[in-house]
Amino acid sequence: MEQFNFSIAKFNKLFPFYILIDVKLNIKSVGNSLSRILPNLIENTSFNDYFFIKRPFVKLLEKDTIQDVINQLVVIESYLDRSILLKGQFELLDENLLFIGSPWFYSIEDLNEKNLTINDFAFHDPLLDLLHVQKNQDIANSELKLLLNTINNQKILLKKDKEELTKFSLAASANNSGVVFTKSNGEIVWANEAYLILTGCSIENVIGKTLLEIVDFEFANPEVLGEVMVAFYKGESFDFEILHQRNRNDFFWARIKGQLFSETTEDAISYFVTFEDISKEKDSVDQLKESENRLASLIVNLQTGILLEDENRKILLVNKQFCEIFGIDLPPEIMIGWDCSNSAEDTKHYFKSEDTFVSRIEEILQNRETVLSEILELTDGRIFERSYTPIYRDKQYKGHLWSYTDVTININYKENLQNQKERYRGIISNMNLGLIEIDNEESILLANETFCEMSGFSINELIGKKKSDIFRALESVYKTNPNFENPNSSTLDSYELKIKNKKNKESRDWLVSRSLKHNINGMIIGGICVYFDITEKNVLQAQKEQLLKRLENQNIHLNEYAHVVSHDLKSPLRSIHSLVQWIKEDNDTVFNEKTTNYFSLIQDKVEKMDLLIQGILNYSSLENNKFAKELVDLNIIIKNILDVIEIPSHIDICVKNKLPIITHDRYKMMQLFQNLIENAIFYNDKPKGIITISYTEDNEKYTFSVKDNGPGIAKENQERIFQIFQSLETNKKNNGIGLSIVKTIIEKANGKVWVESIENKGATFFFTVNKEI
Repeated sequence: MEQFNFSIAKFNKLFPFYILIDVKLNIKSVGNSLSRILPNLIENTSFNDYFFIKRPFVKLLEKDTIQDVINQLVVIESYLDRSILLKGQFELLDENLLFIGSPWFYSIEDLNEKNLTINDFAFHDPLLDLLHVQKNQDIANSELKLLLNTINNQKILLKKDKEELTKFSLAASANNSGVVFTKSNGEIVWANEAYLILTGCSIENVIGKTLLEIVDFEFANPEVLGEVMVAFYKGESFDFEILHQRNRNDFFWARIKGQLFSETTEDAISYFVTFEDISKEKDSVDQLKESENRLASLIVNLQTGILLEDENRKILLVNKQFCEIFGIDLPPEIMIGWDCSNSAEDTKHYFKSEDTFVSRIEEILQNRETVLSEILELTDGRIFERSYTPIYRDKQYKGHLWSYTDVTININYKENLQNQKERYRGIISNMNLGLIEIDNEESILLANETFCEMSGFSINELIGKKKSDIFRALESVYKTNPNFENPNSSTLDSYELKIKNKKNKESRDWLVSRSLKHNINGMIIGGICVYFDITEKNVLQAQKEQLLKRLENQNIHLNEYAHVVSHDLKSPLRSIHSLVQWIKEDNDTVFNEKTTNYFSLIQDKVEKMDLLIQGILNYSSLENNKFAKELVDLNIIIKNILDVIEIPSHIDICVKNKLPIITHDRYKMMQLFQNLIENAIFYNDKPKGIITISYTEDNEKYTFSVKDNGPGIAKENQERIFQIFQSLETNKKNNGIGLSIVKTIIEKANGKVWVESIENKGATFFFTVNKEI
């Protein structure tokens, strides 16, 4: 965004009463107009030596209190001249603090006393409009008095006899205003030189014509002309304003006053009429009205409740916000003229301290001194800020202005903010994290006790020092992200730092994180750095990594051992099984039934041992095998499984819906489905066994199910069955490992497996497979 740049001269023209304060709270420069009213003010000295802040009340302007005066109306008073109040606002400007505002005067005379003129104010300053409204009212009153005297004098002159006409004409000729004499019908019989100059007419073009003939043209107000005609016919005096033609291309506003001179015959001179050019006055009045309209519009739309009373406490002006604040359900204009003498008693029930509210108003009205930002608490929880301004004209008390502002949100916000500050200050002071606050030049502004303990520096050794100098003294070495400390960096990561404590020279590892600090305008003004000692954590992490490495090596050796042992065990088992089978065949007629049964038991045990060894091999192979990513058609997988496993004649297996083609490990999916199907077959106790395979899907995963109508699983056993070597029933073909293999395959692919079952009503095994592995 393009920035504005002002020269000192241009800035003075916009804000001639500004005060620029540097970071040390010294006055850097002031506006030209402020220098005029405070000539003894010296730059490069403390702001607090010359001014104090009345609203909001701040004992001293310090770094900790700057935020208390930002974003609100501020009133400051000068120690050099206690009659000077400056009203405006503070703004943060880079590293400086800028006050912009204007003085608070009550009359034009106050400006004159301070040797100020209109050129000392910015054109946009509304103070001049307010003072001019007051001044013009004074001027209007004076003009009315003068006009009344003039009219009275004219009446005396007009009542004299016609013999005095010559003398009166001489006097009229010397009059600066235009003067004409007319008959009762309006015909002009005489005009002075001033009238001819004013209207641009010659004497020949005037004598014998009526005023209406001279004045009447397309821009004249017909209603006013009609009133003049009526006045002539009735023989009455008249006073009106009209747009008068000076020549073909020029007009002026004229005030025309007619006074009955004689009530004699029609041909006698009857009227004395004066003409005055009031164009400048009309312009001033129009400007005044425009200013008054702007002011009235401003007051009406203010979010502050305004009540203006005269010296007798009669309402002169009230705005809508005032009515809303006090629950007055009336248009503000209806209240004009109301007597507010008993208003305190009528409204005291709104406030917590009723008696104090009434007595305070009486005290304020008696003292007639300005009151700024007085806090009032209401019974409904609202908080108002009230101000009182007495109004003087020619040093005479003429009334006062009340203003009420609802500051509930601001007060509550400040209180909550202060409570949060106190709470977080306590947390920071007691937490096991080192913390420092820095500005854009890396100067340390704040450090907590934990950082002092971690670094070996005292608070006094840290505040005001460069952060880089401190860490140079700590012999710091970056372990990660060495570019992070760029103060203008917009990337805020954490990084590790190795340092040596200043006191004991002990080497420590720190985890560092930083956040940027912004002012209210969003500009970066520094940062906050947090330090956590992770030395013990790093030691434990190193030990953990060593332990994991040892465990990994042990698992490798155990798997190798399991394969070797399993191979060595399976070979003699197969031999034993074959020998037993040969003995039974060779001695089929010799052994009795009992001996034959013993040999059958030996064969069953050998087969079960072989299954157990194979299950252990399969389970151990899952720990290290990685998942292959390939397209797997599950319909083909199920078909191959049904072709190779033994399915009793009383068992029916069906696939409810066509299974999807997924990206997974083909062999592990075959292991998974085969174990679930065999498990459903082995435990089915129904004359007609039914096993159903189906699936559902969403955007992220597939959910498969294998349902049977077997004996079901009790709720207390539904978790145990997934543990290795856990089997609920004795079955020579079940080694207690199958469901453990299922669980391991699914969990290694970040899926889930569970069972839903009711005893004697079958069981359904569910498992999920992510669409991306």
